[in-house]
Amino acid sequence: MTEDRNGAEPGPVDETDESAKLYVSDPDDYAKTRKLKALNDAKSTVREVRQDRPPTASQREWDGLNQRLSQAVASYGHELLPLLEEAEEAGTIGDGDYYTKRGKHDVRTFLFTDGRIENEAGNDWTIPGPARSMSMYRHLQSLERKIGLGPSLEEDTDDEWKIET
Repeated sequence: MTEDRNGAEPGPVDETDESAKLYVSDPDDYAKTRKLKALNDAKSTVREVRQDRPPTASQREWDGLNQRLSQAVASYGHELLPLLEEAEEAGTIGDGDYYTKRGKHDVRTFLFTDGRIENEAGNDWTIPGPARSMSMYRHLQSLERKIGLGPSLEEDTDDEWKIET
C-alpha cells in the first residue's frame, strides 16, 4: 500500500461508501463501470417494482403501481439512451431499431414522456398497463444486447448453450 500525504497508510475502502475518496487509474474504465452499474441498478428497480404488486388493490392503487412501473422502465431507458445514441452514430443501430415490433411505438417518445404512451385518439398521453411497460422494457433490453452490453446465448460445438456477457 502507498502512504497518504500525512505518512499513514490508508485503510480499506468500503465499496458501498459513495463518499469514499477513490483514486482512479483509468477514468474511462471507471466511467464505463459506473454506467454499467447505473444500468443494472435501473433494471433491478424495474424488477423490484414489477414484483411489488399486491394480489388485490383499488383502481386508484393499480393506477399508481402502473405509473411507478412505467416510470421505472423509462428511468432504465434514460440510462441506456446515451449509449444507444452513440451506437446509432457508429452505425450499430438505426432509427428503425427504436420502434417496438408490436404497435410500432418509439421507445424514445416513451422515455421523453416519462413512461407515457399516446392514447388511441392521439390527443393525450396516458400511463400504460404493465404489459405495455414490460414490452418497452423487453425492447430496451434487446437494444442493449444489440449494442453488445447485455448477455447473449451462443451455441457451443458440443450442442450446449453458454451465456456470454
